[in-house]
Amino acid sequence: MVSRRRRRQFLGLAALASVPVVIAAVVAAYAQVFTPRVPATVMSAQAGLLMTPGASVTLHGADVGTVTSVTEDGDQARLGISIDPGRVAIIPANVRASIQAPTVFGPKFLSLDVPARPHGRLRAGQVIEPAQTATELDSVFASLVPVLRAVDPAKLSATLGAISTALKGNGRNLGDFLAELDSYLRQFNPSVPALTADLGTGNQVLRSYASAAPGLLATLRNTSVTSGTLVRQQAQFDAFLLDLTGFSHDTTGFLAANGGSLERTLAVLAPVTGLLARYSPELPCALASAGQINTLGKQSNGKAILNLSFYPGMKPYSYPGDLPAVRAANGPSCYGGPLTPAAAAHWNQVTFDDGASGYFSGPGNLSLSQQPLAVRLFGPSGAAAANRAAGKGK
Repeated sequence: MVSRRRRRQFLGLAALASVPVVIAAVVAAYAQVFTPRVPATVMSAQAGLLMTPGASVTLHGADVGTVTSVTEDGDQARLGISIDPGRVAIIPANVRASIQAPTVFGPKFLSLDVPARPHGRLRAGQVIEPAQTATELDSVFASLVPVLRAVDPAKLSATLGAISTALKGNGRNLGDFLAELDSYLRQFNPSVPALTADLGTGNQVLRSYASAAPGLLATLRNTSVTSGTLVRQQAQFDAFLLDLTGFSHDTTGFLAANGGSLERTLAVLAPVTGLLARYSPELPCALASAGQINTLGKQSNGKAILNLSFYPGMKPYSYPGDLPAVRAANGPSCYGGPLTPAAAAHWNQVTFDDGASGYFSGPGNLSLSQQPLAVRLFGPSGAAAANRAAGKGK
């Protein structure tokens, strides 16, 4: 009898002791203590209100884990999460997180967002950052309260009443205005990138104007001085304009009377000026040679040194074989001048063909020692004539 009673007492005590154990097991099961999880961390600028441990972690609207902790880490909030191991394979490594709220006052949850180009797989202990947090209602109220304190309720009521009166009966007009505004904005939106680029370029333009402003102001000051001078000398300026007008009339008459002659003169001068332009490089050489001759004259103290040489004579002039001709096409040249040592070393004698037959082509072409003196002095024809004259004299 005693043993049965003790057995019942023991069973009662065991039943009482099992109640906390069962409750703890239920709580642990609810907290998913016995469920294997993959831990991860989400960093956020703020966790916001109603973000507590146990909040859901979703991917595409489906639960994939829970929030295990919400702690402070310096200026950021650290959210510890645990992910279902069976769902880790579908979560990329570059996943993003955002804190969402289904209602204004409802509890928040953490939503995992897959990027456009996912890669890799989520690893245990990985840090996901940063998280985006929806605007808090208390933040809206905190921003609204200073505005409400600064606004006079009576003036606000009067303003709202005036707006209500102005809009009364004008709903259709307001709707048409909003529709036209929407149409204008749709047409304006494609030009926004160009406007942004123009504004960016406008900064550089304004800097250029700023750097050029002192010069522009100086020019304006000079212009004001010039205008003041013109005002003071107005009478002289008027007389100058009158004289200029008369001169223009006279010039017009002169050009009208002599326009044809001027045109013909210019037409005649065109080839001459063209020829002068072609041979204009010779002018510096001629001036330099003249300067050299002047220097040599000063160095010789006014004494002239004559270097005389005899060249073979050419045959006498004959018609029409020796008629003058212009066949020289040498072009502009300094012809060795000015006579510097470097120029003399590279100078060659230039021969001009003026149409005369048997013209002398330079020294060295004829051996003087093999001909009589008369031939060397007067040429073959000249020597024959001289001989005939000598015979008649005898």
